[in-house]
Parts: sequence; C-alpha cells; structure tokens
Amino acid sequence: MDRDARTALRSAALLVGALASALIGHAAPAGAAAAPDCAGIPVTLSRGGTLLGALLGAHVDRTQATGAVAAVEDLFDPRELRAGDTVCIELDPDTAGPRHLRSLHVSTARHQDLTVVAQSDGNFEPPRSPARGNWSLGVHTRSGDVAGDLRVALGATALPASVVDEVIVAFSHDPDLPLHPSPGSQFTVVYEALDGPRVDGEAAHLRYASLRSDGVEHRIYRYPLQGGDVAFVEPSGRGVVPVRLTHPVGDAPITSPWGWRIHPVLGLLKFHRGVDFVAPTGSPVRAAADGVLETIGWRGNYGRYVRLRHSEHVETAYAHLARFAQGLRPGDRIRRGEIIAYVGASGLATGPHLYYEVLIDHQQVDPQADGLAVPVQLAGNNLARFQTYLERVAADIAPRAPIQAPPGS
Repeated sequence: MDRDARTALRSAALLVGALASALIGHAAPAGAAAAPDCAGIPVTLSRGGTLLGALLGAHVDRTQATGAVAAVEDLFDPRELRAGDTVCIELDPDTAGPRHLRSLHVSTARHQDLTVVAQSDGNFEPPRSPARGNWSLGVHTRSGDVAGDLRVALGATALPASVVDEVIVAFSHDPDLPLHPSPGSQFTVVYEALDGPRVDGEAAHLRYASLRSDGVEHRIYRYPLQGGDVAFVEPSGRGVVPVRLTHPVGDAPITSPWGWRIHPVLGLLKFHRGVDFVAPTGSPVRAAADGVLETIGWRGNYGRYVRLRHSEHVETAYAHLARFAQGLRPGDRIRRGEIIAYVGASGLATGPHLYYEVLIDHQQVDPQADGLAVPVQLAGNNLARFQTYLERVAADIAPRAPIQAPPGS
C-alpha cells in the first residue's frame, strides 16, 4: 500500500482539548461567542459572514477549512457565531500559496472553548465521541500530600494518567525544585477534560500544578504557544517546551553514541554529532515525531538523507539510508512512527546502520540526553497574554473545593 493510500485510511482529526472559558459566571449576549485568548492568529467574522468564509479569507486551504468547520459542527453550531466574534487559528509557518491549518479554536456562547487539531495529513473529520448534548466541559482540581514518591501521590488522587505524566515532566524541568520533594510537601493540580459517556479520560490535559516543598511554592502552567508547541511555564514567563521523540529504528542498539570518537572510515578523531543505530539493511526507519519533510535526497558523505521539521525549534535527520519510502516529497506532512526510509550503508559508511541527529535551533544535541527541551522566555505581548491566562486559571481555581488524596499516600 503506497503512502497516499495509507493517508486516505487515517482518521483525520481529534478533539484535543476543551477549555473552560475565562468568563465562567459572567453573562454574554445570547448567541454571541466571547473572543478566545488567542496564542495564534485571531480571525474576526464580518457582517453576514460565516466561519468557513472567515477561514478562506485568512487564506486557509479550502479542503482544510471545510473539514475543520465540519469537525466543529459535531459539537457546536457555527451559525451561532455573530459578526465581530473571533476565532483563533494556528497555521504552519513558511507555506507558499494556501495556508495549512494546524488548529481551530472557537469560544462558544456557553462559555466553553472547543479546539480541533488536524492530524499530520492535514485533514479534519468530526470527532467520534461523544454525541452532541451528552457531554460537558469540566475543569477539575486535585490536591494531596507527598509521603514518598510524587508520582504515587498524584495517582492516589485519581488523576488521569496523562495528567500525572504532564505534571512529572513539568516539574522535572524546574531547576529550583528538589529532585525528591520532602515528605509532607503539598501539591495542587488543575486539569481540563470532557465529561460525559464514552469520553476517553486520557484526553485530559494539565492546566496548572503547584508543589509546596520546604516552605517554597513552585508553580507551573501548561501553556500553548503560537506555532503549535506546548510549554510548561513559570509565573515569570520562563519555561520549556519538552522534546518528545521516539526511537526511529525500534529497539535497535546504539553502536556509536554522541561525542568524540575515532572515525571508523577516516581513522581521525572527530566529534560524532548524532548516534548510530545498527540494524540489517532494509530495516524500516520511522519518523521520531509528527512533522514536515524538509529535505530528501543525496547529501555527500551522509548518503541518502532525510530531514524532518517538527516545530519552529526542533528537527531530526536520518542518513546512510538504502532507499526512501515511496512517494515522499519535500513539504509532505509526516506522522510519528510513519516509515520514511530503510536502513542502508550509502555514503561514507562501513556497514548498514542509521545515523540519527536531533537539532534544536539548528544545533545538533545528544539524542540520548535526558529531559531534552527548548528554553522559553515569554516577553512583550506574549507575556501579557500569558498573564491574562494566569488570571483565568486563578478564577477557575478559586471556587473549587479540591479533592484530597487519602492520608499517607
């Protein structure tokens, strides 16, 4: 089956998150939607306009625009939007011609926000669950004490596993937080989720987490950045975007790690700016994350070479390939785990293996390093939007009685 056929068989969209609006408890005009706190590009509906027309007016690809509107319609009637209402869109950067839509965010008159996100093939379809009228959008709070292991204490509050993972990752990048919080440390977690029949709890997302350890409170917020990245940010605006990559050749062993080595062909001391996975010729090479194909072809000593861009800051590269997956072209959208090539020994190589690089801001980094992340420091308008977001989260926390973990967890 070729790549185009595989793409046609994919389910095309998912409901990524549902955020409670900052206007909870405040009235809005009937039928009107509040303007979302937009980290992307705000698009305002004109008099007599439609959601589809607004997307096309922003030069969004027509097929994507139609699919995105259909995805929203399963949960919200876009005809309820009025002139002057604003939706938020995120577009792929540096796209010639019609713009490729990454996500569409609509703030509804019921003080609920809906976000639909395209998969790597760029298509949208209505989410499969739950049916209109059988769900609600919830913001939940959990709190507890740490007796030993933080992950165990978080799990004792019945937090969704996906939220527990996000909290652990968020705190692992706080340089001021002790590696092992002292016994008696107290935590609070606020997360968002769809509530209703047949809703997948693993679709829940962290909003905010705090941990008071040794008299010091550490606070982290999950915050979507313009361009599609999600950062974990402190109140000061300092934070990180974690880099989540999977191995490109399954469980193949690494025979040459990052660092200084004697080059096996040249016999010279050279710095190895990637890692080598040894695998038989023809073993599939898979994309380490969703992204866009930037480069495919022959690249000198690297032989057959592929480079993917996963975000504004992160790229991966794959070299010494035997051949490429059929039908790949620069600009193609690639999904995590998709076969992009096959292991070989092209270029300057002693035998079949994959040479693999991870680049952050165009600089190679050790792919095996723990906690790979892109530093973030919000400033200017971005910092102002983030501070508005903090006020929204604080308003959500204030009236909610947290659910406590059992004693001694």
